[in-house]
Amino acid sequence: MLKIDTIYKKGILFVRLYGVINKTTKLEIEKTLESAISKVGIKYLLLNFDNIYYISSDITKIIGKWSQNIIKNGGKFFICGYDKIQKKYSIDVSKSVFEMKDEISVFNMIKI
Repeated sequence: MLKIDTIYKKGILFVRLYGVINKTTKLEIEKTLESAISKVGIKYLLLNFDNIYYISSDITKIIGKWSQNIIKNGGKFFICGYDKIQKKYSIDVSKSVFEMKDEISVFNMIKI
């Protein structure tokens, strides 16, 4: 089961994920983010993995795709909680993804 909370604040879309990311639940994330990135044109996106208990390794392909689309829009892609998932699941993400220690830190990285 996966719960997705989204908040748009000061030009940044915060996506907080709770639960499990597997082949089934990743479709929920894809649907939510594809719309925001391609249709709405979100430039700044933060994915928060702090409350993820399991993640399938194929999520890295999707993260790479999203980060490329964000960069094409002139924006930046951020992740919180990456250290937790990277250590546990050996997941590596694109060099264009910024790792943040917390959500507040993202405001220091961009000038809106």
